[in-house]
Amino acid sequence: MLFPMELERINVTTRDAYKPAQEPVSFEWKGKRHRIVEILDQWYEGHMDSTRLPLRYFKVKTHEGLVFILRHHEFFGAWSLLVCKSPLKE
Repeated sequence: MLFPMELERINVTTRDAYKPAQEPVSFEWKGKRHRIVEILDQWYEGHMDSTRLPLRYFKVKTHEGLVFILRHHEFFGAWSLLVCKSPLKE
């Protein structure tokens, strides 16, 4: 069964060693601050295609043990959270 996914805009604090928005360290969602303890995976989209804007994705684990997928839109500098919505009714 597939579940619809949506992106929600979030505020992210990043580690900026040599470039902006290098790596997320925490984010705020629904009024709660989530501290990231581990980046489980990261991948890129659109970097090799001149017709698409570059996006970076981070699969992260928080100090509560929750796993989230964050997306950084490099052109706009915007962060979003991939959120699973309720299943479609048949």
